[in-house]
Amino acid sequence: MAPEKMAIVCIQRGTSGIGFAIAERFLQEGADRVILVGRSYDRLVKAASRLYSSTLGGIPTATAPSGGSADGQVATKAPEADQQAQNQGTAKPQGTLIESSSRVSLLVGDVSEAATWLRQLEKAMQPVDILVNAAGISTSNILAKLEADEISRVLRTNLEGPMLTARALVRASIRSRMKNRGTGTGAPRSKCIINISSLLAVKGGTGAVPYAASKAGILGLTRSLTVETASSLRDVVIRSNAILPGYVETPMIADFSEGETSRLKDSIPLRRFGTPDEIADAAVFLAQNEYANNCVLNLDGGLSAI
Repeated sequence: MAPEKMAIVCIQRGTSGIGFAIAERFLQEGADRVILVGRSYDRLVKAASRLYSSTLGGIPTATAPSGGSADGQVATKAPEADQQAQNQGTAKPQGTLIESSSRVSLLVGDVSEAATWLRQLEKAMQPVDILVNAAGISTSNILAKLEADEISRVLRTNLEGPMLTARALVRASIRSRMKNRGTGTGAPRSKCIINISSLLAVKGGTGAVPYAASKAGILGLTRSLTVETASSLRDVVIRSNAILPGYVETPMIADFSEGETSRLKDSIPLRRFGTPDEIADAAVFLAQNEYANNCVLNLDGGLSAI
């Protein structure tokens, strides 16, 4: 993979499951930096530590709030001092950008409330080349029994959050292009948005209506961004693609009963669930292939064929 195409990767919901696996893979592929986005500072720190253990071969440096740029100086505060600060209180304001090391940054923010920290989100997107929208929550209940606020939370997290994050990337890209105009920097790099949708976006099910609706909306977002950015953005190339995972071994399915797990696996032609690493493979392909635009990849073990 060309290094210039892997400069900064921003991964929404990168603390576990598919998002974490994608972050790990991009670091292995040579990304200059990944930005993990999540609402819990503690979980972000733990995810960064896991990334160091698995890909960077060491212990992360201490973290400290950044002025908003993902490519500033690495914090130099002593690890023990940082640990004391964490023990005293780890809550961070929405939109706080923290440098965990020269290759990993943490962006504290709840994507379901992205409308309240849009300025910080856009600033964090300034150097980003690849955006992975991997947020996904669900409520396991039939629609008639769901409360209105449960439905709203799913839609805000799974659809509105990715839409506002994509908006931030587009706006940051335009600003960056205008700033560099006339500086002789040459043709701009293309940007790539990778949206994690779901098999339920195209295949009916029971007990996940808001989730299915939000993930179907992700496909509409992908298609419309593909056309809109090409027709309305001058000298800015943004590719939009989507991955549709089926059942994947992530915390989202951890509560399935043994009987339900067995029944679901029997319904899949490959007779197993997928792994987060297999989804990460697809993300790398979409980031690397310059002709991948409005590319929708089914990764469901063949379940969509039934």
